[in-house]
Amino acid sequence: MQIWPLAVIYAVRLSVAVCEPVYEVNVGHIARLMMNFGLEELLLIEPKVDLARARVFAAHASSMVDRARIVHFDDILDMGFDLIVGSTSIPSRDRSNIVRDAIDVGALAGIVRGKDRVCLILGRESTGLTNDELARCDVVVSINTPTEYKALNISHALAIILYEVFRGDASVDREQASREEIELLVRYAIELARLANARGYRIPMIETAVRRVMSRSMATSKEVMLLVSLLRSAILAIRRAGISI
Repeated sequence: MQIWPLAVIYAVRLSVAVCEPVYEVNVGHIARLMMNFGLEELLLIEPKVDLARARVFAAHASSMVDRARIVHFDDILDMGFDLIVGSTSIPSRDRSNIVRDAIDVGALAGIVRGKDRVCLILGRESTGLTNDELARCDVVVSINTPTEYKALNISHALAIILYEVFRGDASVDREQASREEIELLVRYAIELARLANARGYRIPMIETAVRRVMSRSMATSKEVMLLVSLLRSAILAIRRAGISI
């Protein structure tokens, strides 16, 4: 009997990116975890490690380290992923902090399923991902530990995330909206906000909020395009009437 990798069973191509890793042991353990779960693409964002030493910690997954791609953070945004998931151990406790408004790891599985290509970004071992980096992610995930000490080793965090993503029923009966459709909705939302004279500092917050809501809700193509049509009609009506809001 052939044993299929979990990534094949769940029909999602999940890539793992590690931001500026400095410890070879973490890169090696991440490679092992990726092989455990049938993942194939490891992206190292400006790594500070000796990859030859990382291979030792990777053991039988050393080939994963050999195939790892060295990239910059901005490269990930241009690689055609349907969903980019950032991770943080410091979620927002303030309603106004949209950037760090994180979902619990248990909710990530339903969002990831139905996507074709997904990238999970693990933050720096010492400081995690910056607010600017998290703002460019479609979804932010956090692991809620029962104590005030939330920081986990990145390889341990990855193990928990992958377990949650790949366990349980993988069936998806909804055709989720594409990244292009969501980006179209975001553009119309920004245009309407500007027509409504929204304050400049709120525009990036509105952009992040719309993208996060759409990504978390598993919106269908039909739902998103219906909202696009509504916003477009509102924008046209305002312009035709010459209304100054």
